[in-house]
Amino acid sequence: MRHFFTFFFISAVFGLTAQQFCYTSEKQEEWFSKHPELKARFDKQQQESSELDQKLFKTGYRRTDFAGKSASAANYTIPVVFHILHTGGVENISDAQVIDAVSILTRDFNSANSDTSDVVAQFKNGIGNSQIDFVLATRDPNGNCTNGIIRHFDSHTNWTGDFSEYIYTWPPTKYLNVYVVRNIDFGAAGYTYLPGSGIPTDMDAIVILDGYVGSIGLGSVFKSRALTHEVGHWLNLPHVWGYNNDPGQVCGDDGVSDTPITKGYTSCNLTNATNCNSSIVENVQNYMDYSYCSRMFTKGQSSRMNISLNGTLNGRNNLSSNSNLIATGVINPASNCVPQLDILAKPNLTVCSGKALSLLSFTSIANPTTYSWSSTNSAAIASAGSPSTSIVFNNTGITTVFCTVSNSFGSETKSLSVLVENGLTQINSNNNESFESVTNSLPSSWKRINPSSPSQQWEITQGIASEGVKAMFIPGESFSANSIAILESPSYDFLNNPGAQLTIKYAYAMESVQNKDIFKVQASADCGGTWTDVWYPLNTFLANGSGGITSELYLSPIADQWKIKNITTDPHFYSFLNANNVRFRYYFQEDVNGTGLGNRLYLDQVVFSTPVGINELSREVSFQVFPNPSNAIIHLGFTLSSSSQISAQVITISGSVVCNFEPNFFETGSHQLSFNELANLQAGIYFVNLNVNGVKLSRKVIIQ
Repeated sequence: MRHFFTFFFISAVFGLTAQQFCYTSEKQEEWFSKHPELKARFDKQQQESSELDQKLFKTGYRRTDFAGKSASAANYTIPVVFHILHTGGVENISDAQVIDAVSILTRDFNSANSDTSDVVAQFKNGIGNSQIDFVLATRDPNGNCTNGIIRHFDSHTNWTGDFSEYIYTWPPTKYLNVYVVRNIDFGAAGYTYLPGSGIPTDMDAIVILDGYVGSIGLGSVFKSRALTHEVGHWLNLPHVWGYNNDPGQVCGDDGVSDTPITKGYTSCNLTNATNCNSSIVENVQNYMDYSYCSRMFTKGQSSRMNISLNGTLNGRNNLSSNSNLIATGVINPASNCVPQLDILAKPNLTVCSGKALSLLSFTSIANPTTYSWSSTNSAAIASAGSPSTSIVFNNTGITTVFCTVSNSFGSETKSLSVLVENGLTQINSNNNESFESVTNSLPSSWKRINPSSPSQQWEITQGIASEGVKAMFIPGESFSANSIAILESPSYDFLNNPGAQLTIKYAYAMESVQNKDIFKVQASADCGGTWTDVWYPLNTFLANGSGGITSELYLSPIADQWKIKNITTDPHFYSFLNANNVRFRYYFQEDVNGTGLGNRLYLDQVVFSTPVGINELSREVSFQVFPNPSNAIIHLGFTLSSSSQISAQVITISGSVVCNFEPNFFETGSHQLSFNELANLQAGIYFVNLNVNGVKLSRKVIIQ
């Protein structure tokens, strides 16, 4: 026997095998390697349990009333407390999901689950009834009111298994403690220690993922038996194949006489369950297997758990005592308790007008009898009297949402402020933002966000651009380390512009090889409620072919140092291609955990283009360049159906601007611009770019 630190895993969910998660067993081995006297004692205790089981097996596991349970109770009763570790995400599971999980435990440990009808014939008469009830505590260790569901805002919801993480455990001689977390580093769905292994008191608890609690919410019927499995371990049941985490490897024994020798299963194989003895069917449907078709404990396992509840190991014998059931509020539940309340908006507190958020309530101390939701700003509430509801936010601005919970002893109200952004798409067709029309302010619907300092922000260049004379830039030479500056765009409609593309031009120089600047493009389809990184290149990639690495201030990128990136072709953007309200953020963070004071990043020519729209505009404008080829004057001809802002540039094949027509308004009708009147352009290929209300049309021209 060498692996005692146990966890539950369902291979069908992850598409992996349980053997890949032996790290948890190694954690306990590491503990025993430091305390070999504890391992020897544990082994001796387990051997004694097996010997007692053999005696009880011969008597048919007759149940005897023990002093360890309440004398007035037919069943053992275990007070339970759930510690939900969360950072405001979905891992902060609902009260209803926890209550459902407790109900499933009581059902399974009393063999009241209807799917016992599916148990194969060989084990129908061997199903054990442990007669154990689980009840959420109504008094905490200090005698104060509780509902047995405690929520902790704690980053350890990403659980590593370190001893120091068990900081919320209530006395395990009085309560079964269950920690609910978002992730477990070593890949387990849940784990615990068997009693008598000598762990510190605070670690005498079960840790389980949020999706393996109950059958509703994040849980599911398929995964709901994981907690049953873990409580089995907590009450001194090994896996059916023995004290390790290696199912399917070697035939093993769990020390319980009525569970056949088995290798264990990671799939529900009911037709060939005779791996270890050709004449004996193995108990694949046992809660302590990994078969994912768990239905039962055996009578021997039930007896072993009852013995644990009457033994002194880890003080299990106190749990169901009459005095403890009174102390924890199972008997004579705490009264005069007013519910305490937290509320949460999902996915967060920003939403597009006309869209909905889910509003959830989380209560503690006592259970409410009534719920009441209300709001300002004409928001439409779907179910004002329910624990959770959906609210449609119709009007822009700040909307305040209120929730009040009450019982006969009092009430509590909490509120949230929701930012409702304009849900109308701002850019519905071709658009080229070159920042030429701005002074110190930004173009319409663009925003600067400066979480670090108002003075450290995106700025507007004067005389520096990929085209024209203006662009946006980060003056990294004045940014302190870790400073963040964000430039946020208007919203674009990709849904109704199939094939639309968004491209940007940028130039960048690293101050040194040690520099750790971050630049990334993020997208949001919910008015900035959530953001996804859709392009996040290394700063070495940005600098390569652009400004390179230099301690000299990167003051003026030359034409061929401006690089073009098509954001919409990046795989991380694909989920946004069918969204009609997509905003972009150009996120910069200065020299992460470095010294700061780096170099510059430039951004220009943010172009939203739809091939169909460009073709239609090209036909409508009738843009022509003539004569072509030519060795002298060349004309740009175009026709306007309405008054429009026009600008134009002539650039070399390398991107250098050789002729620039500043933006001007032109009236309806035909117009002409001319260049190369003095025949001073060198022979070669040039591109003529005509910008019509921000949309660029290009033509190639040859100078002979």
